[in-house]
Amino acid sequence: MQIVQLSQDSSRSVAELYAALSDHDRLGGVLGVPVKRIKAGKSEPNGVGSVRRIGIGPLAIEETVVGAVTDKSIDYKITKGGWPLKNHHGRLVFKALPGGGSQVQWRIEFDGAVPGAAVLVKQLLGLAIGRGLRKLA
Repeated sequence: MQIVQLSQDSSRSVAELYAALSDHDRLGGVLGVPVKRIKAGKSEPNGVGSVRRIGIGPLAIEETVVGAVTDKSIDYKITKGGWPLKNHHGRLVFKALPGGGSQVQWRIEFDGAVPGAAVLVKQLLGLAIGRGLRKLA
């Protein structure tokens, strides 16, 4: 099991930070890769049941939001593509900071189907997501 765990403080409010990271169509600007909502959620466009495509062509993956509490948390998993990853689960938790601002904690867990590949993916995800979160600070 590989774990990517990042935390970022931001001068933005919890609502602003949640909005930036929950909106599939805006997420690409944060992560620096193409992201597009391809299916709306059951009760909200980016909520539970929504699906986003990340990347392009045959390397693209699809992630499905499996849990969301506005301004509190988002849970998602890869539901299409993603090889050599398996058992992928991501969770973002948002909280207000004393004195203003907010914090997001982003945790991703996954297994690798190919020895060594999961370690490389862990490093790449950590770099890409960390860079994106710093943009939101």
